[in-house]
Amino acid sequence: MNILEKITNDWQRPWAITWFVCGALALFLGFWLTTERTGLDIFKLSVALVGLLCVLALAFRKNIGGNGLGMLANVGEIVAQGRSGATGLMMAPIFYFFTHLFGLLHWRKHQDDKGDMKPQSGSKLLWLITLGFIALGLLLFPWVNSKLQAFAFIPAGSSSAISWLGFNITWYQINVLAFVLGVTAQTMMILRYAASWWIWIVVNFVWLAVNLANNNMIFAIQTLIYQVNAFIALYEWWSSTTRHKQNLD
Repeated sequence: MNILEKITNDWQRPWAITWFVCGALALFLGFWLTTERTGLDIFKLSVALVGLLCVLALAFRKNIGGNGLGMLANVGEIVAQGRSGATGLMMAPIFYFFTHLFGLLHWRKHQDDKGDMKPQSGSKLLWLITLGFIALGLLLFPWVNSKLQAFAFIPAGSSSAISWLGFNITWYQINVLAFVLGVTAQTMMILRYAASWWIWIVVNFVWLAVNLANNNMIFAIQTLIYQVNAFIALYEWWSSTTRHKQNLD
């Protein structure tokens, strides 16, 4: 029996409920054990719960649920980051907000008979362009970041986050990598490329390694929950492209 096939078809509803409950529980534990439970903390928890619903809907190619809730979550993230004084970190959700707005209109034009978005598979040229985009982003980011220090974008520092095979990886390097990969994955996803979920999987591995290295088990669990959703989304989107090709043949 193909478990992934069952999850994305016959078991889709019970799977979605189970996944969301587990994710919400991890977020609540993180909120209860690691915050002072202020009004801002409660607001951040609410935004995170909307984010769970958003990524779940995106995994199953739901336009309104994925892009609509994505815009709502992004507005919440912008407000939360602004209230926390992390003005630079507002830039990513601002970018995501406008990509979700584009996706809301773009996905509507590419729906199957069930009303779900029809993803598309990428070519070797797409991967070359994507890898080039990532390389360019990693090269340009230090210069751009230095110009944005007035906005507290990503503070450059040398504090080590992970030591691996004799190399020290700093928090700054991890933030740069995750930011560039996240922007790339988001763009590919909104353009309906199934390969975008491969990049989301890499991003999640980056943050999982950081959380484990710092014994931050709550966020490590949360990252694992997102990672499970990313693998399900990858299978769902790829299988959908296969079915669509077969229908065209």
